Amino acid sequence: MIIAVTILVSVFLAMNMGISGFSVSFAPSFGSNVLRKNKAALLYGLCVIAGACLIGPRVVETLVRKISYAPLNVVSSGIILISCAITMFLSNVLKVPQSTSFVTVASFVGSGLFYGKVNWYTVEKILVFAVIFSIASFGLTVIIKRRIYPPRQDNLGFYEKFFVHRDKFKKFIIFHDMYAGFSVGTNNVANIVAPLVVALGMGNLFWFLVISPLFGLGAYFWGERMIRSVSRDIVPVGEFSASIVSFITATFVLIASFLGLPTPYVQFTTFSLLGISCVKDGFKKTSEKLIVKKMLCVWILVPLFTVLLSFSLHLICIKYLHL
Repeated sequence: MIIAVTILVSVFLAMNMGISGFSVSFAPSFGSNVLRKNKAALLYGLCVIAGACLIGPRVVETLVRKISYAPLNVVSSGIILISCAITMFLSNVLKVPQSTSFVTVASFVGSGLFYGKVNWYTVEKILVFAVIFSIASFGLTVIIKRRIYPPRQDNLGFYEKFFVHRDKFKKFIIFHDMYAGFSVGTNNVANIVAPLVVALGMGNLFWFLVISPLFGLGAYFWGERMIRSVSRDIVPVGEFSASIVSFITATFVLIASFLGLPTPYVQFTTFSLLGISCVKDGFKKTSEKLIVKKMLCVWILVPLFTVLLSFSLHLICIKYLHL
């Protein structure tokens, strides 16, 4: 029974994570009307599979062995997945992209707190890198965007070349988004695979091949509403700005994945988009946007809620129900 629930929750969670990952990795091409939803979802799914199988095992190792010293069982793995699923579902209902990695880390921390065996060094390391990369995403985007916006005498040559080669540049944006989708696979799929490996065994590769396609299905059926929040409610994204966002954020996620660190892709991309908005609209106007205020609140409160939820479910199921 517990195993069946764990698998069902994993499917539900994978599709919800797919929505969130799709909203940030393919926001550039969707926001600039380069790709339609169907083609974007297909490309996203294929790239997620590739990234998960090639680099994802590094992140699984951290989640399984380095956040909590406690040996996890089937019940704990199921609770971790259920906590993630509830949190991601609420975030999607609020139409605010949430970091699947932070939600998963928070669930593992809640489990570790129950057993009294949290590895705070790893948790702090994850948080420090997330803050540094988020600030860097914002800063690099602002620096690059200010060099090309607004159009002026010293950058007119760039705009002339851009309009002459616009069709070629659209293909370049698609490539950047595929690179971003690959990055999602290297980090986010591990959030589901890690508890499944602990609970059911069968190795990383098997679960990566099973779970990864569900990200694409979630993006196909429900991704459009979320992607509008990122790509159009924050700031209308042009073609060149789209490529800046994809390249900067995906690169930081890949670096984190190689280091084996679960990392908040959603925050990186959103901070990059906020950088564009600050250059175009000014910092004050950007900070006053309702979607920005909502995101900041959700990003702070949701991980704390997830830790509490995971801890409480462990307390109820293991201590009182003796599962």
